[in-house]
Amino acid sequence: MTLEAELAGRGPAFVYLIELGFASGTHYVSSWNHAIDWAGHTWLGLSTLLSVSAVTESERLQYPGLELGLNVANSALLALALGSVAEYRRRPITLYRGVLDEQLRPVDAPELAWAGLMDQVRLATGNGEGDPGGLVLRCELPGRDGRAAQGLRLNHAQQQARHPGDTGLSRIEQLTGQPRPWLSKRFQRI
Repeated sequence: MTLEAELAGRGPAFVYLIELGFASGTHYVSSWNHAIDWAGHTWLGLSTLLSVSAVTESERLQYPGLELGLNVANSALLALALGSVAEYRRRPITLYRGVLDEQLRPVDAPELAWAGLMDQVRLATGNGEGDPGGLVLRCELPGRDGRAAQGLRLNHAQQQARHPGDTGLSRIEQLTGQPRPWLSKRFQRI
Protein backbone atom coordinates (compact mmCIF):
# COMPACT_ATOMS: atom_id res chain seq x y z
CA MET A 1 0.00 0.00 0.00
CA THR A 2 1.34 3.46 -0.85
CA LEU A 3 1.72 6.33 1.58
CA GLU A 4 -1.06 8.35 -0.08
CA ALA A 5 -3.47 5.41 0.10
CA GLU A 6 -2.64 4.85 3.77
CA LEU A 7 -3.18 8.51 4.64
CA ALA A 8 -6.54 8.46 2.83
CA GLY A 9 -7.51 5.28 4.73
CA ARG A 10 -9.22 5.11 8.06
CA GLY A 11 -6.37 5.77 10.42
CA PRO A 12 -2.65 5.62 9.98
CA ALA A 13 -0.38 5.82 12.99
CA PHE A 14 2.38 8.42 13.02
CA VAL A 15 5.71 7.84 14.70
CA TYR A 16 8.79 9.97 15.31
CA LEU A 17 12.16 8.35 14.72
CA ILE A 18 15.15 10.15 16.21
CA GLU A 19 18.80 9.51 15.43
CA LEU A 20 20.98 10.81 18.27
CA GLY A 21 24.66 11.06 17.31
CA PHE A 22 26.39 10.86 20.70
CA ALA A 23 30.20 10.89 20.77
CA SER A 24 30.27 7.28 21.99
CA GLY A 25 27.90 6.07 19.26
CA THR A 26 24.59 6.63 17.53
CA HIS A 27 21.33 5.84 19.36
CA TYR A 28 18.04 5.26 17.55
CA VAL A 29 14.85 6.00 19.52
CA SER A 30 11.19 6.22 18.52
CA SER A 31 8.00 7.64 19.97
CA TRP A 32 6.30 4.24 19.64
CA ASN A 33 5.66 1.93 22.59
CA HIS A 34 7.82 -0.90 21.22
CA ALA A 35 10.94 -1.27 19.09
CA ILE A 36 10.54 -0.76 15.33
CA ASP A 37 12.80 -2.16 12.60
CA TRP A 38 12.93 0.52 9.91
CA ALA A 39 15.49 1.86 7.43
CA GLY A 40 18.06 -0.74 8.45
CA HIS A 41 18.03 0.14 12.18
CA THR A 42 16.14 -0.96 15.27
CA TRP A 43 14.54 2.13 16.78
CA LEU A 44 14.13 1.70 20.55
CA GLY A 45 10.63 2.42 21.82
CA LEU A 46 9.28 1.54 25.26
CA SER A 47 8.43 5.18 26.08
CA THR A 48 12.04 6.33 25.66
CA LEU A 49 10.82 9.46 23.90
CA LEU A 50 8.09 11.18 25.90
CA SER A 51 7.51 14.35 23.88
CA VAL A 52 8.60 16.33 20.83
CA SER A 53 8.03 20.07 20.67
CA ALA A 54 6.44 21.61 17.59
CA VAL A 55 8.63 21.46 14.50
CA THR A 56 8.53 24.95 12.98
CA GLU A 57 10.05 26.42 9.85
CA SER A 58 10.89 30.03 9.27
CA GLU A 59 11.57 32.05 6.15
CA ARG A 60 13.21 34.86 8.06
CA LEU A 61 16.54 34.84 9.85
CA GLN A 62 15.18 32.86 12.80
CA TYR A 63 16.47 29.63 14.21
CA PRO A 64 13.59 27.57 15.60
CA GLY A 65 14.85 24.98 18.05
CA LEU A 66 13.43 21.66 19.15
CA GLU A 67 12.92 20.16 22.60
CA LEU A 68 12.73 16.43 23.21
CA GLY A 69 11.36 14.92 26.40
CA LEU A 70 13.31 11.77 27.29
CA ASN A 71 12.37 9.18 29.89
CA VAL A 72 14.62 9.06 32.97
CA ALA A 73 13.85 5.35 33.39
CA ASN A 74 16.22 4.52 30.51
CA SER A 75 19.48 4.34 32.50
CA ALA A 76 21.76 4.24 29.42
CA LEU A 77 20.23 7.40 27.96
CA LEU A 78 20.23 9.04 31.39
CA ALA A 79 23.96 8.38 31.80
CA LEU A 80 24.72 9.79 28.34
CA ALA A 81 22.63 12.91 28.84
CA LEU A 82 23.76 13.74 32.37
CA GLY A 83 27.38 12.69 31.88
CA SER A 84 30.07 14.71 30.14
CA VAL A 85 28.83 17.66 28.08
CA ALA A 86 31.26 16.64 25.32
CA GLU A 87 29.18 13.48 24.86
CA TYR A 88 26.20 15.36 23.37
CA ARG A 89 26.90 19.09 22.93
CA ARG A 90 27.16 20.16 19.24
CA ARG A 91 26.55 16.55 18.14
CA PRO A 92 24.09 15.78 15.29
CA ILE A 93 20.46 14.87 15.78
CA THR A 94 17.99 13.94 13.04
CA LEU A 95 14.22 13.70 13.47
CA TYR A 96 12.22 11.60 11.01
CA ARG A 97 8.45 11.27 10.69
CA GLY A 98 7.04 7.90 9.70
CA VAL A 99 3.65 6.31 9.02
CA LEU A 100 2.53 2.86 10.19
CA ASP A 101 -0.30 0.92 8.54
CA GLU A 102 -3.20 -0.84 10.33
CA GLN A 103 -0.99 -3.83 11.15
CA LEU A 104 1.61 -1.38 12.58
CA ARG A 105 4.09 -2.02 9.79
CA PRO A 106 6.17 0.84 8.33
CA VAL A 107 4.81 2.43 5.14
CA ASP A 108 7.46 3.77 2.72
CA ALA A 109 10.66 5.45 3.93
CA PRO A 110 10.55 7.86 6.88
CA GLU A 111 10.47 11.55 5.97
CA LEU A 112 13.07 13.98 7.31
CA ALA A 113 11.30 16.43 9.64
CA TRP A 114 14.19 18.27 11.31
CA ALA A 115 17.98 18.09 11.62
CA GLY A 116 20.27 20.02 13.91
CA LEU A 117 22.65 19.77 16.85
CA MET A 118 22.11 18.74 20.48
CA ASP A 119 22.66 21.71 22.76
CA GLN A 120 21.78 21.30 26.44
CA VAL A 121 20.02 18.91 28.79
CA ARG A 122 17.97 19.88 31.80
CA LEU A 123 16.08 17.78 34.29
CA ALA A 124 12.37 18.61 34.52
CA THR A 125 11.02 17.56 37.90
CA GLY A 126 7.32 17.51 36.94
CA ASN A 127 4.41 18.54 39.11
CA GLY A 128 3.91 15.25 40.96
CA GLU A 129 0.43 14.64 39.55
CA GLY A 130 -0.09 14.42 35.78
CA ASP A 131 3.45 15.40 34.72
CA PRO A 132 6.02 12.78 35.78
CA GLY A 133 9.01 14.89 34.73
CA GLY A 134 11.97 13.72 32.69
CA LEU A 135 14.97 14.90 30.75
CA VAL A 136 14.52 17.76 28.30
CA LEU A 137 17.07 17.82 25.48
CA ARG A 138 17.27 21.20 23.73
CA CYS A 139 18.39 21.02 20.08
CA GLU A 140 19.29 23.90 17.81
CA LEU A 141 20.00 24.48 14.15
CA PRO A 142 23.70 24.78 13.19
CA GLY A 143 23.50 28.57 12.62
CA ARG A 144 21.88 29.34 15.96
CA ASP A 145 24.81 31.07 17.60
CA GLY A 146 27.70 33.32 16.52
CA ARG A 147 30.13 30.39 16.24
CA ALA A 148 28.44 29.23 13.04
CA ALA A 149 26.50 32.26 11.85
CA GLN A 150 24.66 32.00 8.57
CA GLY A 151 24.69 34.89 6.13
CA LEU A 152 21.52 36.80 5.41
CA ARG A 153 20.16 35.69 2.05
CA LEU A 154 17.11 37.43 0.66
CA ASN A 155 15.13 36.89 -2.49
CA HIS A 156 12.69 39.17 -4.27
CA ALA A 157 9.58 37.63 -2.66
CA GLN A 158 10.95 38.17 0.87
CA GLN A 159 11.92 41.76 0.02
CA GLN A 160 8.40 42.43 -1.35
CA ALA A 161 6.82 41.06 1.83
CA ARG A 162 8.94 43.39 3.97
CA HIS A 163 9.01 46.43 1.68
CA PRO A 164 6.25 46.39 -0.98
CA GLY A 165 7.22 48.11 -4.22
CA ASP A 166 10.99 47.82 -3.69
CA THR A 167 12.65 46.40 -6.81
CA GLY A 168 16.18 46.14 -5.43
CA LEU A 169 16.22 42.33 -5.54
CA SER A 170 13.99 41.81 -8.57
CA ARG A 171 16.82 40.42 -10.71
CA ILE A 172 18.72 38.46 -8.06
CA GLU A 173 17.44 35.02 -9.17
CA GLN A 174 18.34 35.80 -12.78
CA LEU A 175 21.83 36.97 -11.83
CA THR A 176 22.59 34.02 -9.57
CA GLY A 177 21.13 31.53 -12.05
CA GLN A 178 23.36 32.69 -14.90
CA PRO A 179 26.90 33.27 -13.61
CA ARG A 180 29.10 35.62 -15.62
CA PRO A 181 32.85 34.97 -16.12
CA TRP A 182 35.16 37.49 -14.47
CA LEU A 183 37.91 39.05 -16.48
CA SER A 184 41.44 38.40 -15.29
CA LYS A 185 43.86 41.21 -14.41
CA ARG A 186 46.06 40.20 -17.32
CA PHE A 187 43.19 40.61 -19.80
CA GLN A 188 42.30 44.05 -18.41
CA ARG A 189 45.81 45.47 -18.88
CA ILE A 190 46.38 47.48 -22.01
